[in-house]
Amino acid sequence: MAFPQDWKSWQTQIARLIAQAWLDEALYTRLLNEPKATLAANGLILEDFVEVRIHQDRDAVSVLQGTQGETVIYILPVRPKPDDVTDEQISCWLEGRAEGFPGGDIRASCC
Repeated sequence: MAFPQDWKSWQTQIARLIAQAWLDEALYTRLLNEPKATLAANGLILEDFVEVRIHQDRDAVSVLQGTQGETVIYILPVRPKPDDVTDEQISCWLEGRAEGFPGGDIRASCC
């Protein structure tokens, strides 16, 4: 299966990875340069026919595109870290302390 049935779980895992990447420059660079391998290294494994493309626009959204061939393109938004979010707030969210992040959910800011 290329993507899990539970998209909410998938999106939460990707949001966590992006949040971790905001705190770790090397991880952020790997995610931008080798997105599929970075996803796989973090337990988010895609089928071979799925190509991952990164979009860094602040208004980018996740998109799954079919092609005329057998390749499926997954557009993954990896936005820059928001200026109004601190490393401490990101760490709180990653630790499960939602009260550390405005609105209680970081996903709206990262993916």
